[in-house]
Amino acid sequence: MLTSSVGVEPGSVSLFGPFALDAGRAALTRGGARVALRPKTFALLSYLAAHPGRVVGKDELLAAVWPGVVVNEESLSQCVRELRAALGDEGQQLIRTVARRGYLFDTAVEAPAPPVADAASPQHDRHRAGWAIAGAVLLAGLTLAVQRTDPPVGVDQALKARRSIAVMPFSELGADGRGYFAEAITEDLITDLAKLPDTLVVARASAAAVAVREADIVRIGRELRVRHVLNGSVRRDGAAVQINVQFASSDNGAVLWSERFEYPDLADWAWQRDIGTRIARVLDVRMTAAAAGQSAAHSGKRLDAIDATLQGQHALRNFVGRADLLRARAHFENALAIEPDSAIALTGLAQSYLSEMEAGLGLGVQSVALAEQAIARALAAAPDYLPAQCLTGHVLRERGDPEGALRVYQKVVAANPSEAWSHARIGAMKLRLGRAEEVAAHTDAAMRLSPFETSLVGYSHFHAGAAEYYLGREDAAYERMRQSAAVGPHPAQYAAFLWLASLDALHGRGQEARQHAAQVLRLRPYWTIHLWRIGTAPVHPRLQAGRERFDEGLRKAGLPES
Repeated sequence: MLTSSVGVEPGSVSLFGPFALDAGRAALTRGGARVALRPKTFALLSYLAAHPGRVVGKDELLAAVWPGVVVNEESLSQCVRELRAALGDEGQQLIRTVARRGYLFDTAVEAPAPPVADAASPQHDRHRAGWAIAGAVLLAGLTLAVQRTDPPVGVDQALKARRSIAVMPFSELGADGRGYFAEAITEDLITDLAKLPDTLVVARASAAAVAVREADIVRIGRELRVRHVLNGSVRRDGAAVQINVQFASSDNGAVLWSERFEYPDLADWAWQRDIGTRIARVLDVRMTAAAAGQSAAHSGKRLDAIDATLQGQHALRNFVGRADLLRARAHFENALAIEPDSAIALTGLAQSYLSEMEAGLGLGVQSVALAEQAIARALAAAPDYLPAQCLTGHVLRERGDPEGALRVYQKVVAANPSEAWSHARIGAMKLRLGRAEEVAAHTDAAMRLSPFETSLVGYSHFHAGAAEYYLGREDAAYERMRQSAAVGPHPAQYAAFLWLASLDALHGRGQEARQHAAQVLRLRPYWTIHLWRIGTAPVHPRLQAGRERFDEGLRKAGLPES
């Protein structure tokens, strides 16, 4: 129960917009339906509602919501994100960020007349074990996002509903399992999944972790109005831990993905960071694919826009050549014709142009300018939308500012550690900056997060291979390029064959060099060394000698000069 030290007075009810905030019952309702919030998120709302129209500093909020506890600003930012999602405030019209100062609750708050009664709802058991794990364990019985009774507003919100997931409390196996360890795993997963863009994450109220039967998954999906359910178990054996995870469709209970994660030593806390980000990345990919394949139960313009956006995202994620990008772009343009301010569709449109450039298929300055226009519109509609912010890094990269791009990608990874592509692009930008020795750590981290994503794996091996080459380790470079080429069709595959051809020629393997050169021309019939040099970014001065040697290998392999 919240006390008067945070927010409005106990027992009072405050009204703002369609919401009623009941401090006495620690309840927020909308139209009589309860909006579930974590205790700290509710405390933040209470404090902001007690000070409407005033900029409240971050230090003041940290002291009010976490009295006597030292936490960083990310905890506050997470609560703000959750609160905006619950209030439907994606446009930040209600809770405004005031740069370098704090937050402004920008609405009138009134007392009701007559008093408003809270809608009846089940009481959650808040007595939980597990606070021994350094504050990382939250109350597993509270939702991270509002369970809406009204339909989502706008295409972006409807898309988010399709990427919705309930995280069930994990069960702890073994006779001595006391529950707190599994609870910690559950909450870490919730935290990491909540960072995924365009995703609604809900944690099911439960006093004890129990195994979930197939029939339960359908019921959970119906009750919580989510498309997917994640559940699992944890087994400890001395210092080792084994974590089993299942990801299922709530339509029929079918298991869409399952995996076992094993870590030999709990004393190495790296496992705790690893498990959440790896699962978050896998689910990000699989929810996107599942959403694209879901048939609409009703027709209408909004659903046409949703389906067009999802098809565009699917085409982008799996593109190999320019035709795939043109198809993705057409889908996003169709969606925007229906809802011009969809940040998701605008971001996809921008990415279609920037992916052309990255793959060497674009129209140069024109493609970048069109991408910039779409990004500006996306950020005007949703200033905090992380995928659109990430694309500003792509623009900087294409404008010849790898340092600026690197800073953007690092910020994206800090906000969402499971964003595998940003890990890989950090490596790519460090290579552009001549920091070849640092590349593999980032590209390998990307592949660990998403080991079955063909384009990502191909891109990562390619840049790691180029780094090995510039470090003078040409055998290791050759193996990386071989892996990049072998993973399957992807935008960087032709470039991997290019390096294989050059390295073969440099090491006297003439037949292999000609075979790999033929693969380059099969994938890029009009490729020439001249076009390659003018179409790729200049290398860092400390890499220049290696670049000239590489070009000589291309000539020896028989690739056309112009």
